[in-house]
Amino acid sequence: MAQEEAGFALYLAHQGVVYAALAQLGIRRDRSDFRDWRDDGMLVYLNYFNRYRDPLTDEAAIRKFNKLAWHFVYLTLMQRMQKNRQRSVIERLPSNITLLQKTTFASTVLNVQTSLEWDGQLQRLAAILTPMERTVLGLRLADLSDAGIAGRLQISRQRVLKIRKQLQAKYRQVVG
Repeated sequence: MAQEEAGFALYLAHQGVVYAALAQLGIRRDRSDFRDWRDDGMLVYLNYFNRYRDPLTDEAAIRKFNKLAWHFVYLTLMQRMQKNRQRSVIERLPSNITLLQKTTFASTVLNVQTSLEWDGQLQRLAAILTPMERTVLGLRLADLSDAGIAGRLQISRQRVLKIRKQLQAKYRQVVG
């Protein structure tokens, strides 16, 4: 209990570490979720304090700790921001993969004939995909790595690779 109190006292004396990390991430005080991010930063700071092994006996040691803590807070919160962004992208994905493909390639300059051929291929592909294959394809198109897809769907990375191979085979079948 004494260590938690010491960590909180250190945090109170050096709150600027968390505020500086938030500022670097672009999280300003006028955001509606600023307090949530600040509290998360505080918890990350305290977690780092609990894991830090060097004694904090003088100002130089405390300065060193705070520099390292700033990096730890910054990187941890940045990872959380990236996960939140990925999650919001995935939640906005259409459930119909044909719509996703149309919107993905809408910005690409294609002539009408190529566009019609592509649309037909996508419709044939969408007709033969399983729901899991559609999900994996959608997540892959949202720039998630195989490991990220595996974590999101709670399956193994090898399973994701197997599904991607099935997708490739079905695509070749449709195109071919």
